[in-house]
Amino acid sequence: MAESVIPPPDPLAPRGIPLTGLRRRLSRTAVALVGLLALVHSTMLVLYVATDFPPSKTYAKQIDWWMRPMFPQDWNIFAPDPSHYNLHLEVRTRVDGKLGAWTDLTAYDNSRYRGDLLPSIEDQLVLRRAVSQYQTSARNQDRTPAADEARSRNARYLLNVIRVRLDAMGKPLGDAVELRTRSTLIPAPDTPGATERPTYRTLGYWTVTP
Repeated sequence: MAESVIPPPDPLAPRGIPLTGLRRRLSRTAVALVGLLALVHSTMLVLYVATDFPPSKTYAKQIDWWMRPMFPQDWNIFAPDPSHYNLHLEVRTRVDGKLGAWTDLTAYDNSRYRGDLLPSIEDQLVLRRAVSQYQTSARNQDRTPAADEARSRNARYLLNVIRVRLDAMGKPLGDAVELRTRSTLIPAPDTPGATERPTYRTLGYWTVTP
């Protein structure tokens, strides 16, 4: 019976990096942290959606802090409610004590992804969600500390979004900003050429802190 010959190792073959004791511990720690983060986020997501679950009511403040404004969830994907209005957010800034002209941030957002073959849904919804969340919290008549914190948090988030948009447009933020919405009713399909007068609503006037 012929004796088998083991060929020498290929010097060009890829080789793994040996894990020393320290690297092994760091890898295990990183995997454990990622797993823990995934578990916490999954738990928060379930509690956020299941609003009638007792722990969801008990820890509503902590759950809301974790989920908003980056991970909001709703049921619109299963029962969409098309908007009957075109809603645009307009802003004007105060520079050197003078208020400038109104700038349509929604039109700027639309122009960025119009014609894009693969537009990002998140890019399209960031500004709209920021406005919607602020309006919802502003209409809330509850004056508890949790509600006040929600209003303040949503206002800061909206202002941060506006700050990013103005910076991308090359416009100065100034030392104060005024916001308003311009809503226009979408005509019915059987009324081609119909036009509606827009309705304006002031959202607020904020002094900008550096």
